Amino acid sequence: MSNEYYRLPLNFEDLLQRQPLARCSVQESIAQHLYLMLTTHFGESRFDPGFGCVVWQQDFEAMTNMRWKDNVQRSVEQLVADREPRLEQVKVLVGIEDFELKGVNQRIRKRLEVTVRAVLRRTNEPFAFRASLFVAPLSVV
Repeated sequence: MSNEYYRLPLNFEDLLQRQPLARCSVQESIAQHLYLMLTTHFGESRFDPGFGCVVWQQDFEAMTNMRWKDNVQRSVEQLVADREPRLEQVKVLVGIEDFELKGVNQRIRKRLEVTVRAVLRRTNEPFAFRASLFVAPLSVV
C-alpha cells in the first residue's frame, strides 16, 4: 500500500519552505491516530470537544476496581469504532499493573496497557496496536 498519509508530528519548517512532508503507511497513520485519541483529554481539542479518551476523566484511586477497567475498555472500543473508519472488527484489551520507579524518589505508579486488534477495512489485513501509559499523572512510555 502506498504511503499516502502524513507522519506526525508535522514539520512546519519543511512546509514553509515548500518541501514535501514526511509520509507514512496506513498502519502507521492509524497507530498515530489511536495514540492521539488515547492521550487526549475530552475538551482539549477546541475543534472537537468530544475527541479524547475517558481515562483522563476517571478517578485514579478506583483503578483497581474491575468495573473501572471494563468501563475504560468499552469506552476505548466505542471511541475506535466511532473515530477510526479505516478499522473494523475492533477488539480492545485493557490491563493495569503496578510499576515501580526506582531512583531517588522510589514510587509505585499505575501503568495502563491498551491493546487494539482489528482488521483494515480496505484490505482485510490484520492490524495490531499497543500503547503503555503511566496514569496519575499522565506520562508516556
